[in-house]
Amino acid sequence: MKKTFLNLVFLITFGLFFTACNTEMDEVVVISTPYGDMTAVLYDDTPLHKANFLSLAKEGKYDSVIFHRVIENFMIQTGDLSTGTQEKDANYRVDAEFLPEKYIHVKGALAAARMGDNVNPQKQSSGSQFYIVDGEVYDQEGLQTRADRREYLKLNGFFDRMRKMDKYIELNEKYNYHVNKYQEDTTYDFQQAQRELVFGSKDLIEKEFGPQVDPGFTAQQTEAYTTIGGAPHLDGEYTVFGQVVEGLDVIDKIAAVETNRRDKPTEDIRMTIAVIEMSKKEITKKYGIEYPEKEQ
Repeated sequence: MKKTFLNLVFLITFGLFFTACNTEMDEVVVISTPYGDMTAVLYDDTPLHKANFLSLAKEGKYDSVIFHRVIENFMIQTGDLSTGTQEKDANYRVDAEFLPEKYIHVKGALAAARMGDNVNPQKQSSGSQFYIVDGEVYDQEGLQTRADRREYLKLNGFFDRMRKMDKYIELNEKYNYHVNKYQEDTTYDFQQAQRELVFGSKDLIEKEFGPQVDPGFTAQQTEAYTTIGGAPHLDGEYTVFGQVVEGLDVIDKIAAVETNRRDKPTEDIRMTIAVIEMSKKEITKKYGIEYPEKEQ
């Protein structure tokens, strides 16, 4: 009798827990544009970015905002509130929430824009601006090139910080030497000279900031970037906090529009964002999004 009662308690308790898990609610966002709608899921384990994005969307601050920077085979960027109904863009930052082992810059990734490392060494995100990855599909050689590019971007951020320090004044002198060479002769390959200077300073950079080894790409990342495509050189440098799960073709359409020299579309592309409540069970079933297990 006692055993039967305990079994019954277990079944009731488990049933309540199972029901709770299946009825737990979440919210997806629908980004509407003249080229169609994009539905995106935001990640629970980037809670600062998720809460911030949902707050702005629910308050209508993203409505009528334009896509102000568009680069085909790379990304489409939006979220400058001053281009919509607000007088000013967001004047705050959100702490970085990097999870590059889980969330990468695969096509459709939603990620936060930010200021450069020289003025933002903590890599904090913009309070409102974000981009959606368009990207391209890579082969193994292309992925290695992207890994090299990612390493350069990281080292160059440290280099910019160091050359402004009094104890590394010689780095600034070397940098200015190449700047002057380019100003004297525009055929001078400044980018290559800068690259060589940055990599040639790697020992000093590591002495100041510690080891800087690029992790390369895991098997899962390699599969994603060689099939779906994306922007792998951005991994670990910007916070990815969501994924477009419907409307990937809309990204392609926006990315292909005519732009000016500053990558701004010649005709404004405005958006609105709606927030829709759904159960996590439904989201997992419909979009294949797995939720992280909660700590007991």
